[in-house]
Amino acid sequence: MDYAPDLEFLEKLLLAAGPSGFEEEATGVFLEKAAGFAQAERDRHGNAYARLNPGGRPKVLLLGHADEIGVIVSHVEEKGFLRLKPLGGWDPQVLVGQRLRFLGKRGHVLGVVGRKAVHVLKEEERKKAVELEDLFADIGAGSREEALAHLEVGAVGVLDQPPQWLLGERLVSKALDNRLGAFVVLEALRLVAGKTEAEVVAVATVQEEIGAFGARTAAFREAPDLALVVDVHHDSAAPGMDKARVGEAELGRGVVLDVGPFVDREVLGGLRQAAEAEGIPYVLNAHGRWSGTDADEVAKVREGIPTGIVSIPLRYMHSPVEMVDFHDVERAVRLLAAYVQRL
Repeated sequence: MDYAPDLEFLEKLLLAAGPSGFEEEATGVFLEKAAGFAQAERDRHGNAYARLNPGGRPKVLLLGHADEIGVIVSHVEEKGFLRLKPLGGWDPQVLVGQRLRFLGKRGHVLGVVGRKAVHVLKEEERKKAVELEDLFADIGAGSREEALAHLEVGAVGVLDQPPQWLLGERLVSKALDNRLGAFVVLEALRLVAGKTEAEVVAVATVQEEIGAFGARTAAFREAPDLALVVDVHHDSAAPGMDKARVGEAELGRGVVLDVGPFVDREVLGGLRQAAEAEGIPYVLNAHGRWSGTDADEVAKVREGIPTGIVSIPLRYMHSPVEMVDFHDVERAVRLLAAYVQRL
């Protein structure tokens, strides 16, 4: 199946600020692209939808979450420094020295995450792991009043790390987890447009990083016959990774198909058949209780929705330098499209 990725769309998605619960900028990019070839809309929860063939059967839901981990301002100090709380699961160590982009009152506000210089850290401080409550953001304001003129308590921010291409078609960026999922489902929808009679709905879901809440409401709203969730999965090739714990996914070796309690065996079988027919390499990943993706919520909505999971190997998850091999991204798009066309 021929496929030419829309890299301009991908770049816009990755540059957008969309932390959990505040995804409007990212879902707006999704909807703008979707409107060119599908019925585009947003629900009250914030999920963004692109729909082909309304009323067709079967009805297939393709979901990739659009939110990224971020921070929310909890306090503005007298000297203008910002105290932060997490939106999603952070390793505070990766935040030290990073640049942030806040959604301010009149637009984006840039800042940095500060910490005392190593020269003035006490010995016990050097040995202690950094905690988020000890960090602060500095937007250059000289006072609380100056800071509040640009943003306020409740302002949210994300890492300011644009996408860059490395050797071997490797892409590094913030928010690959899981803006890639939103990219893949909409690209797959574009690929099957005019080639299926099924109703196919691509959804950029919200609030996955804090509980997969958007996927739950989207699945209830749409009541599909089946669903495919696209997310990322830990690469096992990087130093220190344990394959017995994280599985055998590796950048460039193909997509990951989950096996576990929330995965429908018939859907998984169809994904494997489509992958083999298209020559798309894949590895299996087993989870014993939950997958940690939107699928965990989708599968148990209403009387139960048959659900499958397609993941893209990714290094350095929840960091400013998340990395994928773009060949795996293209494979995920082609696999979803092939699966839908075979229904």
